[in-house]
Parts: sequence; structure tokens; C-alpha cells
Amino acid sequence: MQKKGGKLRKLFLLILIVLCQLGYASVFLNTARIAFYNERDFERAKKACLGGIEKGEVNFELHAILGGCEIGLGNWQKASNALIKAFTIDSLKTINWISKKGGGDQYYFQGFYFAARELFDEEKYDEALNNLEYAKILIPGDINIYILRGAILYKLGNIEQANREYKRVLNIDPENPDVYFLIGKSLYETQEFDSSLTFFNDAIKYYKLKYNRISKVIFHNLLKIKKRLAQKIIKLWVEQNFDELDQLIKVELEFDGGLDAQQKNIEQFFRTTNDLARSYYFTGMAYYNLKKDSLALNDLLKNLELKPDDLDALYFTGEIYIKSKKYPDAIKYFEKATLLNEDDINAWFYLGVCYTQLKDYKKAIDIYENKVLQFNPENIDAMTNLAFIYSETGNSEKALEYLKKVEQLQ
Repeated sequence: MQKKGGKLRKLFLLILIVLCQLGYASVFLNTARIAFYNERDFERAKKACLGGIEKGEVNFELHAILGGCEIGLGNWQKASNALIKAFTIDSLKTINWISKKGGGDQYYFQGFYFAARELFDEEKYDEALNNLEYAKILIPGDINIYILRGAILYKLGNIEQANREYKRVLNIDPENPDVYFLIGKSLYETQEFDSSLTFFNDAIKYYKLKYNRISKVIFHNLLKIKKRLAQKIIKLWVEQNFDELDQLIKVELEFDGGLDAQQKNIEQFFRTTNDLARSYYFTGMAYYNLKKDSLALNDLLKNLELKPDDLDALYFTGEIYIKSKKYPDAIKYFEKATLLNEDDINAWFYLGVCYTQLKDYKKAIDIYENKVLQFNPENIDAMTNLAFIYSETGNSEKALEYLKKVEQLQ
């Protein structure tokens, strides 16, 4: 009888311990519920969830609430990790909880989507794709999933699959310029230049609509869009010179509220300008690679109207002018490139070429010797050109000196 009584006591103690543990964990869950549902105190609710989890409570709701708190605090990857754990414990209850108690699919969708964005930036592509699968469970028709998924697949080298994702978006939203651009860029980078042009031109078409709409808002108080002002707005925004930008908005755009009142519009104007300029640039470069220089030049110049400081566009514009022997025009673009980037050896070299062709040998020598060869003392092309210039100006000794250096380097 004593043995039997001892066993019963042990069993009773075991049940009591389990009940105490469950009761103790439920205190954390109840606190988390109150803080999350009623008070929207994410820090307090998060602390309660973590306390319950540390005590060994296996409850989907603790992880789901924790995920909701991390979303509220802007911790996207922590949010997705907590939500994935909730799905692992009980996926059906988690989905039901999100819809009925947690705050809705859209709220939790952002946890997975923005975590995927961060993971994409960190080049953790498999984890990013996994997060998008969960985002798709919540809102299967959201086009941002397929755009980001396409970008990830593109990075992984799955070009055809990436394009299928992009085209799926176009079936949902046939006027989405971002998707047209992404498809065009993927074709461009696989050297399908002709095919890329179709998509770049569609991107331009729809970006221009967006650009014209936001421009009307920005220049509402003026008679027309002023190119100089538009360029200055972009420049000040990029430089984060917000004090001067605020004055420009008040004085020249005639908005009394300044940057505080117009910040969202200015940011949208910057993004749309950048998107449109980028599309012109890649269109120009597609034509450039197809050796259609006049068409390439047309689009590169349109890019520079929107972004005058685009170094790549300045360089290739100057190069096209050299190919067409318009050396004074080429000089204008290469000089601007060197002002923006003093270390741009290629721009300096082509400036030397332009002055050589114009027979302005003094400037050409100065550029080759004091710029190009300073950056690269073994630049054979610069030395060859210097040998030619010195020969043309009757300085055979210097010409021979550079020819010998070339011979030694070859």
C-alpha cells in the first residue's frame, strides 16, 4: 500500500509541476494578449512572448503575437522568423488567427515581404524566396511578390524563369513600367539588345505618364515645367541639401509650406525622374550596342536632360560625338565627366584625343602627361599619341623617347 501511495504522490507532483508550468506560461500569453490586442504596446507584448517561449511554452499564438510586435517595431526579419515558427507549430490556426484576431492579412504580409526585400539586399536569395512563399499564402495576387521573385531568380541566373514572373505581373498590371524595365534589363544583360528595346520603350511610355502627372503637381503654380528647376530639385534632393531645397520650393515653386508640405511629392518626383532617365539610358545603350549611334545619342541626351550628372551617359555621349568627329561637342561632355570625377582616366584620355584631333597640341600634351600618365604611368595609348604630337610639332627627341617607352612596355 505504501508503494502504491508513493507512486500516486509522485504522479500527483508531476501533474502539479506540469500544471504550474502551463499556468506560468499562460501568464505570459495573457500579458502578451492584453499588451498586443488592447494596448498596442509592442515592446511589452514582445517581452511577454519571449518570456513564455523561454519557459518552454509551445503555443503558436505566442510566436504569432511576437511576429506582430516585430512588424510594429519595424524588425522585418525577426517578424518573419517568429511567424514562420507559428506556421510550423500550427499553420491552420495561425492563418485563422491572422485573419480574425491578429490584424489582417495585409499587416502580416508586410512582415514577410519586407524581410524578403532585406534578404535580397543581403544576397540571401533562398531565404528571400522562402519568405515570399509565405507572403503569397496571405495575399497571392500581390504583384510585388512576383516582381521581387523575378529579381531574385534573375540574380540566381534563372533568366527565363525570372521573365515568366515578370510577365505574370504584366497579366495582372499591364501598365506597370517597373516590370517592362526589368524584363528589358534582363534581355539587355543577355545581349538580346533588339528584344530589350521593345520592353524599354514600353517602360518609357508608362514612366512618362507618371512623370507628367507628378510634374504637374510640382510645377502647379508655374505656367510650365522648367527644366532648369527640375534638374536643380533632383540635385538638391540627391545632395540632401534640404535647407536650400526648402527655399526653392517656397520661392521658385511658390508653395508656402515648403519642403515639409511637399516632401512626399518631391520624393516621388525624384523616383520617377530617376526611373525615366534610367530607361532612356538603357534604351540608348541598346542602340549603342546595335551600332545605331544616332538613335543611341538621342536617348542618351534625353537621359542627360533629366540627370545631367549621369557619368555613364556623359561618357558614352562624348564617345559617340568622337565617332562622328564632332570633337567640340565631345569635349563638353568629357569635361563635365572630369569635373564630376577627377579620377576618370578614360574621360581624360578622350579629352586628349579630342584636343589632338583639333590640333590643340598644348592642351593635349598637358592632359596626357599631367592627367592620364599620372593615373597610369604605363598607358601605351597615351604615350603613342604623345609620340605623334611631338613628331607633329617637330620635337623628334620627345617623340622618340615615348616610342622607346612604348616598345619597352609591349
